[in-house]
Amino acid sequence: MNKKICFLLFIALSFCVSPVFPQAKNEIKKIVIDAGHGGTDPGALGAKSKEKDITLALALEIGKRIKEKCPDVEVLYTRTTDVYPTVKGRAIFANNKHADLFISIHCNAAENKSARGVETWVMGLGVSDHSFEVARRENASILLEDDYKSNYGDFDPNSPESYVILSMFANAYLDRSTKFAAKVQRNLVSVTSFPDRKVQQGSFWVLHSVAMPSILIEFGFISNPTEEAQLMDAAMQLKMAEAVASAFQEYKNEIEGKTQAVTENKDKDKDKDQVKESEKDKNKAENKEKASDEQKANTSAATSTNTKENQKPADNNSGIRFKVQLFATPDKVAVTDKRFAGLEQVDCYFENSMWKYTSGNATTYAAAQELLKAAKAKFPDAFIISFQDGKKIPVSEARKLAQ
Repeated sequence: MNKKICFLLFIALSFCVSPVFPQAKNEIKKIVIDAGHGGTDPGALGAKSKEKDITLALALEIGKRIKEKCPDVEVLYTRTTDVYPTVKGRAIFANNKHADLFISIHCNAAENKSARGVETWVMGLGVSDHSFEVARRENASILLEDDYKSNYGDFDPNSPESYVILSMFANAYLDRSTKFAAKVQRNLVSVTSFPDRKVQQGSFWVLHSVAMPSILIEFGFISNPTEEAQLMDAAMQLKMAEAVASAFQEYKNEIEGKTQAVTENKDKDKDKDQVKESEKDKNKAENKEKASDEQKANTSAATSTNTKENQKPADNNSGIRFKVQLFATPDKVAVTDKRFAGLEQVDCYFENSMWKYTSGNATTYAAAQELLKAAKAKFPDAFIISFQDGKKIPVSEARKLAQ
C-alpha cells in the first residue's frame, strides 16, 4: 500500500498543472467560471434535462450578474457553448489567466430520487461515503477523454487511494475557499428554500489543480423531479445567479477590506457593514470580538434551557445535555435566521475556527432522537452531540452518565 501511494504521489507531482501555491492576493480582479461537463459529456441526467445545459445557463447568468455588481472584475469562462473542455484544460486555463477565484458549476444526482438540497464544496479529503460519491461522479468525466492516461497518470476516479494524494494539496487556499463557499451556501439556501446540505470538503481534481481559491457548487439534485423542475426554471436560475453574485461581491469586499454595501437579493438576510480600520486595529478588534463571541456561545451552551416537558433538568444532577448539531460554518449566522424556523431552541458554539449550530437541550438521548427527526427535514446531515456542564463530551459517555 505504501509503495502504491508513493507512486501515486510521484504521478500527482509530475502532472501538477499549476505553480506551487503562490500566496493569495488581497484583491480580486479576475475570476473564472466553469460550467461543468459539456459537449460529449452530458453530466448527470434528469427526467427532462441534462446537467451540462443547466450548468451553462447558470454559469453565463452568474458571470453577467457579477459583472454588473463589480465592473472592475474580469469574468472569464471555461466554456460559453456546448463543448467539452478537458478537466485538465479547465485548470490550465484558469492558471494561465492568473485568476483570483475559480467557481465550478454543477448539479447533483443520486439513485435515491428523494435526495434534495444545495451543497458547496471546497478541496479537501471528504470522510463520508457521500463526499466520495460526489467527487467520484464529477471526476469521472476524465474517463471520457481519449488520452486521459497521459493527462492524469494513474489517477483513478473510482479508487479511494487516488483521493489520498489529492487531499495532500487541500490546505493551500482552504481558508478563503471556505469563506466564499459559506457565503454562497447561505445565499442559495435562502433564495431556493432547498435543504441545506452545508459546505463540505471533497477531493475534486479540478479544484486541486487550480492555483487560487476555488469552490464547486452543486445547485440541486437533477435526479429529484421537484428540484429538476426548479433548476430548469429560468426565473429560479436568475435567483440562483443573483445569490452567487451577491456572495461574490460580499467576499470581494471582505478580502479587499472594503465597506461599501453589497447589492443583494431581497430574500437574503444582510450582514451589518463593518467600519474600515487600519489593518492592525482591525485585527485586534476582530480577535477581541471573536473571543467574546466564543465565551458567550459556550455560556449559552452551558446554561440554555428548554420548555418542553421531556427536556426539564434531570434529577441526577449530572449536567448532561444532548443537542442536535445542524451545520457548521466559518461565518456567524443569527440564531433567528429563517432557516431555523420551527426548530427547538437554536444555539451555537465556537470550535476549531467554526461556528456550529445546534437545536434543542435534551436531558435524555431518547428526547434528542426526537429532535434529530425534526431537524433532518431541514438539515439532512444533522447529528446528535452532547455536553456536560457546558463542556462537549462523546455521546457514548454522556449516555452512560445520563443513566
